[in-house]
Amino acid sequence: MAGTVAGRLSRRGLLGGAALAGVGALAGVAQSAGTAAAEAPLDTPFTPVSVPHLLQAEQMVQYQRLLAAGHLPGGLVGHWPLDGAPADLSGCEHPVVLGSGATWTALRAGGELSLDGTSGAYAATGSVLDTTAPFTVSAWVRLAGTASLSTMYTAVSQDGTTTSRFLLQYDDTAGTWAFKVRSADQSTKVSAVAAHPASPGVWTHLTGVWDGTQIHLYVNGTLEGSADTTLSWAATEGFNIGRAKWNSAPVNRFNGAVDDVRAYNRALTAAEAAVISGATAIANNAYLIGSPSSLTWGTPDDPATWIAKARCSSFLTRVLRHTYGWATADYYTTYFQDTIPEAADYRAAFANGTAGPRFRQIRKVADLRPGDLIAIDYNGQVPDNTGHIVMVREVKGVFTGTADFTGETQYAVEIVDCTSRPHGVYGLTNYPTYPDTRVVSTVAGENFQGVGIGHMMFYASDTTGEFSRYRWSVNTSKTTADNLTVAERPIAAARVV
Repeated sequence: MAGTVAGRLSRRGLLGGAALAGVGALAGVAQSAGTAAAEAPLDTPFTPVSVPHLLQAEQMVQYQRLLAAGHLPGGLVGHWPLDGAPADLSGCEHPVVLGSGATWTALRAGGELSLDGTSGAYAATGSVLDTTAPFTVSAWVRLAGTASLSTMYTAVSQDGTTTSRFLLQYDDTAGTWAFKVRSADQSTKVSAVAAHPASPGVWTHLTGVWDGTQIHLYVNGTLEGSADTTLSWAATEGFNIGRAKWNSAPVNRFNGAVDDVRAYNRALTAAEAAVISGATAIANNAYLIGSPSSLTWGTPDDPATWIAKARCSSFLTRVLRHTYGWATADYYTTYFQDTIPEAADYRAAFANGTAGPRFRQIRKVADLRPGDLIAIDYNGQVPDNTGHIVMVREVKGVFTGTADFTGETQYAVEIVDCTSRPHGVYGLTNYPTYPDTRVVSTVAGENFQGVGIGHMMFYASDTTGEFSRYRWSVNTSKTTADNLTVAERPIAAARVV
């Protein structure tokens, strides 16, 4: 299981992207033990089958990505990622047609549909749900910064001849999000309303559920409103994104952006609402300091059973202990004096040759291979953090044009690690070529943490080929505190043998 996952990852499909444009250039990586700079291509497989611990780490990342994408196929009858295309990925063949006020934008990874609040602000298809039976509808929504909070905006609806059967929307009277159902003759309306005000410019996940006797509104995976109702009638006049219907005419045109719209022909449970919102992904994939680590390899049919709560060193230690019979508490106690060594402990043991018979030091950056470990000692510069340790996934090649240093060769290295701060910045020109699976947007609070795949830059001395410095990602500059020499922060690498 390399880095791809079954099906499309919707707005969190973060490993694809356009070519690098005008920021840095890559050449091949030397395979010899000579100087670091060279033009020969890599001759190693992308993910060698001889590196089982890399496969185990990638498997954990894969299921965390599935969770981040809200993977939940059971009962899915409509799925519009809205990532630059109108397709319905549920397999039920309901592509949407865009109105003149709907455009593809890229506020977040994967993109979304932006709607300008005019009469053309919609995307529509034929009716998708049997609204006489339990159903669920969900979407990521974001009111535009200029949206008037005294106007009603509907994100998703399914319509009858006269009115919408249900509405997932912003309610201007309540000043917040709501899920509503109506009677066919418009005489009755039942609402489940969010507990907190809506804010323009903030992405929010909404899930509306009707189970036959009640409606429920989940906001970011948390139940915030419910109401009793047995209203039931068949809405056969079309499924809409960005508008509703009242008195047989379109109303409530959305002003903002909508993403990852889904329709289920059943009532999702609270746990399932948490999954499709990404809340379970946040809970299951956490970067921890000062708490016991926990890694659980779950079952393939249930991404929610895969749990990664760790820091960088405990993640990789537990990957090794999960993979190999030799990686016992006794081994680590004997050679590292700790059952879960810190990153600085790994660095010292690699450099000093005291990591035991299962690790062999790799001195030259050009000699790195998939599965190798690279450890950095922070030298006491970061409170409660001794350093950082990563696993090499692929050496992308020699990188030039940004943050170059005379007498040193820079390498772009794709890595697997556990971090609170992703290795990349969404929206910059070079990000699509060197992404991080945890990065969602330019808003730091929207990005994920924990285990994932990213990119770091490691430098080699042209004289010795050995590590000379590093920077956190391709997006950090030559002058930032993230560009640090081995004198400031020592680096050592090792291969599991």
